[in-house]
Amino acid sequence: MTFGTLLVLSLFIGMALCSLVAPARVEWIALVLMIGAGIPHGSYDLRVAKAKWSRAEDSLVSVVLCYLACVISMSALCIFSPLLGLSLFLVISALHFIEGESQSNDPIDAFASTLYGVCAIFLPIGLHLDQTEPYVRYFIRSDLFDMLRPFLGNSALALTALLALYAAYELTTRRNLITSFERGICFLGWIILPPLAGFAVWFIGRHSRQHLELCRKIFSTTCSGIPLDFGVISLLAIAGLAPFTMLFDLSDINQLFAASICLIAGLTLPHMIVSHGMRRLPLRTP
Repeated sequence: MTFGTLLVLSLFIGMALCSLVAPARVEWIALVLMIGAGIPHGSYDLRVAKAKWSRAEDSLVSVVLCYLACVISMSALCIFSPLLGLSLFLVISALHFIEGESQSNDPIDAFASTLYGVCAIFLPIGLHLDQTEPYVRYFIRSDLFDMLRPFLGNSALALTALLALYAAYELTTRRNLITSFERGICFLGWIILPPLAGFAVWFIGRHSRQHLELCRKIFSTTCSGIPLDFGVISLLAIAGLAPFTMLFDLSDINQLFAASICLIAGLTLPHMIVSHGMRRLPLRTP
């Protein structure tokens, strides 16, 4: 069993046990894990940007300034126009997940990566509407959310059926068994776990882990140590929650979720831009 498969399975089992033993805490644990272990997966972005675009110090400074401008602009959009910010963030996230899942130019692989990238966003929401509504109350008015319920619920059921059919196809054709198993565990998590817990299995166990594995290959980074720049950027990114304490009560999970979305939305836009096409980068040494 590979490390990635073990990680996905461990996260799923851990979240499932926690939801049974301490249901009031499982979503807290999932959200804290996404902040502490999920946000840092973009901390190689400076190295990736330098490898793609920067050959001189002045151009590297320009990349950093543009990156920060994207972070601030996207976070500000989520604060001052919450519905638009959330909508844009979900679209960006789906596109980013689709690219992360894409492994070849094969049409079937393109369909699968698109399906899983969309479902990773949609199913934790649409299959758990009652639990999701308090989380997104800052972004979507309750009356509007109620209007969207039939569409969200029916779309989630349709996507669940489509994903189940594709999963059965993968099993019968024995395509990418390890990938299929990991995706299947994530799929099961979206169905039976609370929304944040189910999403955390995917976000940490598959998406973030895959990105870090790719970065280690590109930059020949060993697993035995944490590069200084990676550690510093990770801490700075997580510390980005601090300014949001002026707007949100982070002791309330619903408000912590809203603050996290504002921060992660800001980080995701430049991260998606920087990481786009990074699979084509040559192997490098630190």
